[in-house]
Amino acid sequence: MTAWQEHRGILLFSLIAVAVLAGALAAFAITGPMGIEDRFNAAAGIIAGEEDAAGAGIFGFFLEGNLLPYLIVLAVLAGGSILVYRKYRI
Repeated sequence: MTAWQEHRGILLFSLIAVAVLAGALAAFAITGPMGIEDRFNAAAGIIAGEEDAAGAGIFGFFLEGNLLPYLIVLAVLAGGSILVYRKYRI
């Protein structure tokens, strides 16, 4: 068995992971710093109050428009995927 055949699964997984990461970063760059609610409110002319946004989001922070929490969640999902792949060889 050649090295390619032995590591074909992890190499294929890595290529897919890189493609998904590139797509996720491109989606973040395209959407910009505004979340979907902000874009909708701006388009509809709605002025949202601060009390509407208080306590919303994931554990008190908003994922949309914030690069650091976005990357942290992405890293956790990628790490979890790698662990599941290594354990179950899916």
